[in-house]
Amino acid sequence: MAKRAEFDAVRRHVENECAAIDFEMRQRIILIVEELFCNTIEHGYGGDCEQLVQLTVSVDAHTCHLIYEDCAPPHDPFTAIADLRPADTSTDQRRVGGLGVFLLAQFSSSHRYERRGNRNVIELQVPCAGDATG
Repeated sequence: MAKRAEFDAVRRHVENECAAIDFEMRQRIILIVEELFCNTIEHGYGGDCEQLVQLTVSVDAHTCHLIYEDCAPPHDPFTAIADLRPADTSTDQRRVGGLGVFLLAQFSSSHRYERRGNRNVIELQVPCAGDATG
C-alpha cells in the first residue's frame, strides 16, 4: 500500500533482493526506491492511501534492474530533468523540486517511463559493480 509507514517493508524487500551487492550500492538503490515511493504518495496519490505500488527488483553481476509501478495519474518524472537549471545556478534561482528525479537519472545507466493501461511504469538500470556513476 502507498503509505509512508510501509516503507520499512519496501526497504527490507530491496535489501533482501540486493543482498549480494556492496553496501554503498545497496544504499543507493534504496534511496532511488524511497524517492519513487515518496513521490508516488505525495504527488501521485496526494497522501497515504490504500492504492498499491509494485516493485520488481532483479540483480545480475553488474546491474540492478528496477521496475516501479503505481496507479497514480499519468506522469513522466524524467521530463523534469530538462527543466533543471545548470548546477552553477544559485539555490535562490532554482525552481523548487526536481532534484530527486535528477539523482535517479544520475544513479542509473538507463531510465525510462511508460504508461501501461492505468499504471505509471518506471524502469531503471542501476550499476551495482565498479562501473557505478558518481
